[in-house]
Amino acid sequence: MNQTAEEKPALKYDHLLISSRGMFELHDGKIIVFAPAAEIHRATLRFGRPDHRPLVSLVIGVALSLVGLGGVIGLISGLRGLRYKLGMIVVGAIGGSIIFDTLKQRYFLEVEKSTGPAPDHCRLVFSRRAQLKEIQAVCAQARLIYKYQIDSDPPPGEAPVHPPR
Repeated sequence: MNQTAEEKPALKYDHLLISSRGMFELHDGKIIVFAPAAEIHRATLRFGRPDHRPLVSLVIGVALSLVGLGGVIGLISGLRGLRYKLGMIVVGAIGGSIIFDTLKQRYFLEVEKSTGPAPDHCRLVFSRRAQLKEIQAVCAQARLIYKYQIDSDPPPGEAPVHPPR
């Protein structure tokens, strides 16, 4: 992509890319989540569980884990139907992974979109290696360069941080 004199440089930190086109979450060079600039109303930097519906994910994870537990119990009781029991154990491992992903806490940008009759939102998730100071520096640059409204959720017991506009 050629950069013209009018285009501003893209900001990249961790899995997040911010440009004049919008905000992107990238993994292995592929776009996972995209929020177009025209639709972005505001973004909020938060720390917590980035899953949209953690209860649903937990229920699915527990159900799959129980299938895996049934496979382990069946394997202990006898080797008949070994392939099925091993398959059940693999399903249980997937369930455990879903539970783990649901319970982990990370920094993420919750982007509120202002299109359609009801506002929509998406979450751009940072990896666990992301540092708060560096994330805040990237957010400050995005505010300055692209004029995105990015707020920060306060730690518990503190007032919200609203940057100067």
